[in-house]
Amino acid sequence: MKKIIALLILAAVAAMPLAASAAEAEVYADVLSAYVFNGQVGNDEAVFQPGLDVAGPLGLGYSLWANMDLTDSARSWYPDTAGEWNEIDLGLNWTTPWEGPVSLTLGGTYYAYPQPSSEVVEAEDGTVSASEAPADGSYEVYAILAAAEDIPLAPSLKLCHDLDNSDDWIALLSITHSFSLTEALSLDLLGTLSYSGEYYVETNYGSDAGAALTHAQIDAGLNYAVSEAFSVGLKGSFSSILDSDVRDDIDEGDVYPETDIFFGGVTASYSF
Repeated sequence: MKKIIALLILAAVAAMPLAASAAEAEVYADVLSAYVFNGQVGNDEAVFQPGLDVAGPLGLGYSLWANMDLTDSARSWYPDTAGEWNEIDLGLNWTTPWEGPVSLTLGGTYYAYPQPSSEVVEAEDGTVSASEAPADGSYEVYAILAAAEDIPLAPSLKLCHDLDNSDDWIALLSITHSFSLTEALSLDLLGTLSYSGEYYVETNYGSDAGAALTHAQIDAGLNYAVSEAFSVGLKGSFSSILDSDVRDDIDEGDVYPETDIFFGGVTASYSF
């Protein structure tokens, strides 16, 4: 079933450009000082993160995102892989066509990890175990309820269910606002707060604290529109693990290099 889902996602990514005349797309590339995902510090050194988002006909869309470490960081999820892709995410989504103050988006993401390889390990007691190959990555489905942009702070709620690593969920509440500083320059702010289920906390944060208010993140982007299609910017973010028990377990288990981290970098995007 997992391989079928992956093949369906890959087929959709390959097929949807055929409807490019009816699609809107954005390609972007960020160079950041760290890789942070839901408060989890995957790498506390420089990374390159390009991506592609496409909104096609009938509310259908797909996305492609990747991460490359730019140093041989010993604290990366995949140490000593500078210049190599260590995560590639493929996504499909569908946004309901109704018009109103709130939109609903349903989607799924396949996370592929090219660096690890299958490995057979024999323990001292003689038992043998095998790790999964990169093609057997992880899978997630999600639903997003988002307020219209003209509603103050444009709140949104995203509920994600992990189908592989933790078989559990995380909910993310976000608010955003943009300030026009000049005709071409804007300041974009985003705040995110998450609450995670018991097994998600255990699997992803290495803690047995149970369901918890797990992390908060604030993002600020200073973006300059070079043209109608092309923009460049600077980004700064702060991420923090909120629950004290989860923080203690991360520190004691040396799960991640940081529980609070400032990071940022340069961004660029092109719409067509």
